[in-house]
Parts: sequence; structure tokens; C-alpha cells
Amino acid sequence: MSISDELFKELMRRFAAGVTLITFNENGKFGGLTVSSFCSLSMNPPLVLICIDKKVASHNSLKNVTNFGVNICNSEQGKLAWDFANSNIDKNELINSLPNTTTDSGTPLLDEALASMDCRITERHDGGDHSIFVGQIESGNFDDKAEPLVYYSSGLGEFKPNQT
Repeated sequence: MSISDELFKELMRRFAAGVTLITFNENGKFGGLTVSSFCSLSMNPPLVLICIDKKVASHNSLKNVTNFGVNICNSEQGKLAWDFANSNIDKNELINSLPNTTTDSGTPLLDEALASMDCRITERHDGGDHSIFVGQIESGNFDDKAEPLVYYSSGLGEFKPNQT
């Protein structure tokens, strides 16, 4: 028995997730997209994975590059997350308008993110209507004073820890 698309969406809306901005350099042009399907995979070697819808334009770009950047959004970057999700916004111009650092691999990382990492793609897997990209973290940095941006029930907000 299979569930409906609507039930699947409602179930997944109940999972709070961090928000990442995936960045890459395809032949000298920066690209990017907003992704909440991100997680750690292995500590040794240090691996993460992202899941990308095959219908988005950035999917084909990620198939052509060797590295991608993961920029974990801080609580002040909600508008930026929506901008990266908007297909009508030129991501090359957007990334170039932001404080960023280009890694040795050519990957742009956003200077003001909660954490950023340059990942070398080690594997690509089919995942239904998505592709799974596994990346080995080559370098990274973080801001230990910023707070995370959280995606829940199709909205963005701040994380509020329980008081003990």
C-alpha cells in the first residue's frame, strides 16, 4: 500500500530541520539553492549528504561539478533562504553580492553563515525523484555566537531550547 503525495507532505512537515544554502562553481559561474534535506553521514571519513530534486535547474549543475558548499543558515538569514529558493533570482549575482570566500576548489562559501563547509562529491545515488549527493568535507568554519534558522511546517523561524 502506498500513501498519497499529500499525506507524505503532511508527515514531512512535522519534522523540524535546519536550513542550508548549497553553493557551487560551475565553469566559473556561481550557483546555489536552498536545501533542508541535509545530514551528516560519517565521521571517518567526514561525510555529509544532500538530497536534490531532479526537476530543479541546480540538479544538473551539481552532476557536473566536483565540489559543493554547505552553508548552514543563521537565524537572521530567512530572507536569504527564500532568495536562494527563488528560481527567478540569479544565484551568481546573489552570491557575488554577499560576503563570501572562494575555497581552493573554487567553491563559494558564505562568510556570514552559522557554519560553512567545502565538500568534495564522492558519490551520487538515485533516490526516487531526487538524487543523493555524498560529499567529503575538505574544509569548514563556524560562528559559535550565531543561532540557527529552522524550517518547520513550510515556514522559517528560530530555535528555542527548553529551559531546564
